Amino acid sequence: MKRAFVPAMVVLACSVISLSAAAAGPGGLREAAPVPVPQEAVEAPAAPAVIEQAPTERTSTSAPFPVGWEDDVYCAGWIGVDEEPVTGRIVAAEYEDSRHMFGVGDIIYSDVGARAGLMAGQEFQVIRPAHEVYRWGSYTATIGRFYETPARVRVVCVQDDSAILEITESCEPTYLGDLLIPFEPIPIPLVRASAPLTQCDPPSGKVTGRIVEVKDRATPVGTDSVVFLDLGEEDGLYPGDFLTVYRARNDSGTIRTLLGEAAVLWTKGKTCVAKITSMVDSMRAGDFVELK
Repeated sequence: MKRAFVPAMVVLACSVISLSAAAAGPGGLREAAPVPVPQEAVEAPAAPAVIEQAPTERTSTSAPFPVGWEDDVYCAGWIGVDEEPVTGRIVAAEYEDSRHMFGVGDIIYSDVGARAGLMAGQEFQVIRPAHEVYRWGSYTATIGRFYETPARVRVVCVQDDSAILEITESCEPTYLGDLLIPFEPIPIPLVRASAPLTQCDPPSGKVTGRIVEVKDRATPVGTDSVVFLDLGEEDGLYPGDFLTVYRARNDSGTIRTLLGEAAVLWTKGKTCVAKITSMVDSMRAGDFVELK
């Protein structure tokens, strides 16, 4: 009689089924747990995109800006009284035998020293009296005398009645005989651009004056020119004030041509130094100014 051979894999499978059935107990096989149905993935809302913006330009017409530069206030000169009080005079120079003009780095000597209060390290403005300035249209009514400001000097050392000084800043050559006054820093005003005027704007009704002098007597006068006005502190002007520059077309001044604007750099009693900040047409000495 032949033996029947059952394959090993079949026997193993039957054994596993039997064991599972036994573990399930009399109730039969346990039902398989339901396979979870995959749910649709819910996407979280995307964060809003960040848009990078280029930094805006800081400078604008409304941002404060300096009316001028150091040479506008220290090299322009001013209109003062006929005899301005001075400290002393330049009477000699280290290289006066070989030249008569002196600049930055040159050594000069004054006719005042420790007895007049000079001390090493002090600074003085070199000034030079020039021509008289008259009211516009008059040859007799003087406003004052124009003073040039060629340089600044520093005291190196002093003796009782003399001092050795060095020229530290120079706008133009210094000469023997030039005068000395104590140096006083002049702050350059920061201003905001004023509202532009048009030909149709009525007069402001405020104080009016004239341009009576131009730096270096330059012509024509336009933007960045430095001018001198016959208005000052006594007329209510202050550094940073704006004035309209115009030309009268009739005797009453009711017809006027707008020429530009000027801003006050610094003031004295009856005069001031101003700078043309905008220009419609060229200007000249004699043109009117009106406080805005």
